[in-house]
Amino acid sequence: MNTTNLIRSYPIFAGLSQAELDQLAACLTKRTYGKGAYLYHPGNPAMNFYLVESGLVRLFFTDARGQEYLLELVGPGAMIGVPLLYEDQVRALGAAAVVPSVVLVLPQSDLLRFAQRFPRLMHNIYRSLDAGMRRLMEFIQTLVVLRVDGRLAILILHLSEIHAGQGSPNEFDAPVSQAEMARWLGASRGHLNRALNRLQQLGLIRVDGQKFTILDRRGLQRMAEELTIE
Repeated sequence: MNTTNLIRSYPIFAGLSQAELDQLAACLTKRTYGKGAYLYHPGNPAMNFYLVESGLVRLFFTDARGQEYLLELVGPGAMIGVPLLYEDQVRALGAAAVVPSVVLVLPQSDLLRFAQRFPRLMHNIYRSLDAGMRRLMEFIQTLVVLRVDGRLAILILHLSEIHAGQGSPNEFDAPVSQAEMARWLGASRGHLNRALNRLQQLGLIRVDGQKFTILDRRGLQRMAEELTIE
């Protein structure tokens, strides 16, 4: 598949003409990152915009000690590093490959240059920023409103969605460690282990090491919606 046809499926390029897509595609470069390799770190200048072609990328933030906290996992079709239209922007988040990953890279300067020429692209950038803000608000809401069981249910459902294009969505290997899962949940390893045991006792999931099997998807979805803080 040529680059123009490949980028056509990304929401940020929706509605652009063939000629506009061809111009954008000419400025893209393809990069391959090995497992664990960093695309960028928090605090780095926002030099590029990325389209995930294959693999899996984790987005994270760090605390004052440099400890990394998982925020989101994104797979093929995802867009990351969308600039806020300011030349001096620095990264609030970092990005790293969880598995070997291929991304298409567009320099921020080219993206902004095309956005000024193509009104539809500028519109799509703002929509993308809005969607990112909504995802962040939803993440904050889960930390405030849901108990650990509910947050864990959301995470398991999210991991299954990422895996859906690669096989059965109800059976997958967790791409991150339980320590990272615990940090995403804002919980200790002990709280995570107890939550995993409760979900298994309820017949919602089965866990064997890193392998997760969803036994009752509807029940897991109800738990993600209903387990508010008491």
